[in-house]
Amino acid sequence: MNGDRKQLGIIGFGQFGQFMARHLAPHFDVLVCDAGNCSADAAAIGVRWAEFDEVASSDVVVFAVPLSALEAVVKAAAALLKPGTLCLDVCSVKIEPFRIMLKHLPESVEIVGTHPLFGPQSGHEGIQGMRVAICRVRGSRFESVSKFLSDKLKLRVFEKSPEEHDREMAHVQALTHFVARALDELHVDESELATVSYEELMRAARLVSEDSWELFKTIQQGNPFAESKRRDFVEKLIEIEGRMAAAARTSKS
Repeated sequence: MNGDRKQLGIIGFGQFGQFMARHLAPHFDVLVCDAGNCSADAAAIGVRWAEFDEVASSDVVVFAVPLSALEAVVKAAAALLKPGTLCLDVCSVKIEPFRIMLKHLPESVEIVGTHPLFGPQSGHEGIQGMRVAICRVRGSRFESVSKFLSDKLKLRVFEKSPEEHDREMAHVQALTHFVARALDELHVDESELATVSYEELMRAARLVSEDSWELFKTIQQGNPFAESKRRDFVEKLIEIEGRMAAAARTSKS
């Protein structure tokens, strides 16, 4: 470690893990690991590639893996964590990570749930002023995490319970990504006659097109409130289409 700087371990070094490492490296001695060998990517960012055991023994440990892998990773790390370790997740949903971490992590560690509401695409020009949701899970360091995010990373911090978070994300994120992915997969063309609203829809589609299918599944299937939002939306589209068909029949009669 460098002086009194804390050691922060990131377990999971995909797109978001790498993006996060770049922003945390000025504040911590960052160690990273992944199921695959990403040592060259770590060196390019300027953080240290290490074995899982060493990363899990850091002062702060961030689980940056997909929700589908979170339980296995948390269980594997549990016996390696030092008493007093601060553990965080960065999943796009919060109820299920909350359950997993409370179930498997030892009582001797502290836990805070986080969801950065941005990523490598939306934050490629900087993250200052962007939003992050954080959830109290266990321990006394929630306020210090909140202060670091707001004072050091210059983020807008919003405290939510896991249920409050997932309920809001069902329409803020799950429904938005559902619509944007559909537009992307329709391969709707750019147009020189584009209106402002059309450009905004295309921007959303472009952002979602760069997200992994694994992330999309987490947003849709990991959120217990997302399915009803999607169903309501699809039913509303069918209703509107029916009204349009009825109006067309009336105009011809």
